[in-house]
Amino acid sequence: MEPKKPLLRGHFHQSMFFITLGACSLLIAQCENAKQLASSIIYSIGLLSMFGISALYHRINWSPDTRAILRKLDHSGIFIMIAGSFTPITMFALSSSSGMFLLKTIWVVTLLGVLKSVLFAHLNKKINMLLYLIAGYLIMPYVSEIGENVGSVNVWLLVAGGIVYSVGALSYGFKFPKLSPRVFGYHELFHVFVSIAAIIHFIAIYSIILH
Repeated sequence: MEPKKPLLRGHFHQSMFFITLGACSLLIAQCENAKQLASSIIYSIGLLSMFGISALYHRINWSPDTRAILRKLDHSGIFIMIAGSFTPITMFALSSSSGMFLLKTIWVVTLLGVLKSVLFAHLNKKINMLLYLIAGYLIMPYVSEIGENVGSVNVWLLVAGGIVYSVGALSYGFKFPKLSPRVFGYHELFHVFVSIAAIIHFIAIYSIILH
């Protein structure tokens, strides 16, 4: 039998799924060329996959077999979101050579992360945390170039979002703080951090794609 979930488990990502659906629809509607459209669709799929699968997994009490499948999809969705978020940055904020190298790198890392999530789903949470952070911080060597191409405001938004994601990942990996496990535990705090970071990054990526 599945342990009783905290009262707010999955609520934040359920709300974010619908917010993201509206925001990404607006982004896609304003695209003026194929490059903008392709990057926006990939980015939107990444965000919607993460929030949608997370909400589905966490909100419902599933059978053990279904829960195991959704757990794998949930963890995979985070890697897909990271790569989806990188995609428009590599296409619009970097030179062709830098952008293509980073694009290939992040999608290879994402593939490895998905394989890990599917084949080794029950490894320690700290391993997941470390893999998420490694994937996210692949962008760090390119921060200066991104700033030159899309401006310091967008860079600071990307950095701020990355910091918030990182704090959330650390909370998840170390299962801290406990807070109120029956209502709002460390996992819910992780979801809040992810939601805030996604909003911050959306503002930057919206600007980067449509600038």
